[in-house]
Amino acid sequence: MQIERKTFKSLDGKDVPAFSLRTKSEKSLVLIHGFASSKDETLGIAYKIAERGYDVFAIDLRGHGDNENEFDENVLEDVEGVIAELRKSYENVFTFGHSLGGLLSLKSSSDFAFAVSPPLMTKVVSEVEFMLLVHACKVKDGAAIFEILKKLNPPERRENAIVFYGKGESDALKTMIKKWAEGRDVRIVELEDKQASLPQTQVDAEKLKLYIPRFVSHQAVIHSRRLFEFL
Repeated sequence: MQIERKTFKSLDGKDVPAFSLRTKSEKSLVLIHGFASSKDETLGIAYKIAERGYDVFAIDLRGHGDNENEFDENVLEDVEGVIAELRKSYENVFTFGHSLGGLLSLKSSSDFAFAVSPPLMTKVVSEVEFMLLVHACKVKDGAAIFEILKKLNPPERRENAIVFYGKGESDALKTMIKKWAEGRDVRIVELEDKQASLPQTQVDAEKLKLYIPRFVSHQAVIHSRRLFEFL
């Protein structure tokens, strides 16, 4: 397997950094991370997909990872630019995305879309809004996520897709996925593994709310650009 860095161009002319994992396949797949994630965090998944017979291109969406452009409502242009370039070399282009990446996968012009827990809603409840804003420290202009969800929903795709969700995820997310799938020739798969359960510990809800940003900051500091200036 050959692994290298690559830079694509979005449809609106912005750089889209990527890792390419080539297996000399005739099929290509664009791997799209979720909100506040990056191509670095999906590299293990990229390996697993490549082992199944795809040339995989894990990208950084604008505002994420090595993509220095601001996160905005035109984020789908990143995915479409990569797809357009890959069509010059491959007969088939697939997309695989998680969360926001799953929504972008379904919205894309790929030949087949895999979407894991896509947020198929235009408005989020307060609990989700809170968690998204907490994680926004890893994204350049992360607050744009709410306008993006409004703009991209609902995806028009009517076939050639598999949508996955976790058994333990919110009822609202599962309901929206099932509702969207009605009348479409798409497959819905419920996953039972890797699901959280309520921990057996006592914790004050208000103290937890104060602690969550500290915990996220602890996780996010490894993505600081300044960190690598000292190496």
